[in-house]
Amino acid sequence: MAASPSVLIHLPRGPFLSNLDHESSLLSTLKAELPVTTVVQLNYRLGGEHVYPQHIHDTLAGYDWIKSHLLPKRGILRAGRADHVGRIAVSGELIGGGLAAMLAVTECRIGEAGVVAAALNNPIVDWVGIDDEKNSHLAAGEMQDTLLSARDKLFKRPGYYFDSFASPLLFFRSPGQDVPKSSASGPLDDLEHLAYLEREDFFRQQLALSAIPNRLNDAETQEVENDSSAGKKKSPRKTSKRYPSPSLGLKLPPFHISSGSLSPLSEQADEMAQLLRKSFLRAAQTSDFGRKVLLPEEITKLNDEEKLERKALVAEAYEMVELVQGEGEGFWRCDGQRDGGLRGAVGWLRERLA
Repeated sequence: MAASPSVLIHLPRGPFLSNLDHESSLLSTLKAELPVTTVVQLNYRLGGEHVYPQHIHDTLAGYDWIKSHLLPKRGILRAGRADHVGRIAVSGELIGGGLAAMLAVTECRIGEAGVVAAALNNPIVDWVGIDDEKNSHLAAGEMQDTLLSARDKLFKRPGYYFDSFASPLLFFRSPGQDVPKSSASGPLDDLEHLAYLEREDFFRQQLALSAIPNRLNDAETQEVENDSSAGKKKSPRKTSKRYPSPSLGLKLPPFHISSGSLSPLSEQADEMAQLLRKSFLRAAQTSDFGRKVLLPEEITKLNDEEKLERKALVAEAYEMVELVQGEGEGFWRCDGQRDGGLRGAVGWLRERLA
């Protein structure tokens, strides 16, 4: 039986460390290595006058267009069945990696054509946490300074980067920080206000507002609370979230996440992988009716047969979320043998789309 049609959506780095020649070479490599897959680059506006949430809106609109126009439509349409058939994979680095992660964890509805694989390299999945620690290596420290500078330019209000769609890691845990006071206390302009309303509507439709807090609303509320309770600050803890909730009808796809040992984003990549594995484990255990959802440390208290079952689940979670750490900063390269893990990521995508 022939495999269903597949599309790979690649999201470029964005204004941070952008390199047009690199993106062109990378796109050519992806097309050459995945000949039976339609490979497209989804460009988004970000930088200069284009700030948050423009890149998120562009990505979601582009994804919808690709799904509608590049995946075949069913010959016979029926109520309750998806109109299109096929599979979508996503890939990206840096900001593009974060956007690819956002698509992967939200556009994976059960029973619909959607994202079935995600290859992320040095993804920015947590804008909130990039200033948590300072890497001791000089090059990594300089890159972290550049990240902080980019954050100030791309998000007009500090609360904006607490949005889970901008920082997808926050789908799986709380930020662990209070939202900073806004430096722009004036009213939103018309375009910002319209974008805000669109985002509110999107959250209601996409993420079942009853199950998952609205990050934008939380951010605005928290800013007010911070203003009214100065001097009473508490350091909030990072707490896990149960994402995706069964009521959302989502099934997370497999992930291949890579970074470099000297990259300031390596900790984000590692934490994203851990949280995704935890989500896979939770989904597998809750689908096993009548059994308590166990923490990893509780597995040691089970009998031998139960231990084998649980360890098999853990092994499956690690297979579903591959984490690779390369040398240096770990950026994908198309010039020579030191490819920054690109070859491994492409091979993984080829296997998942076969």
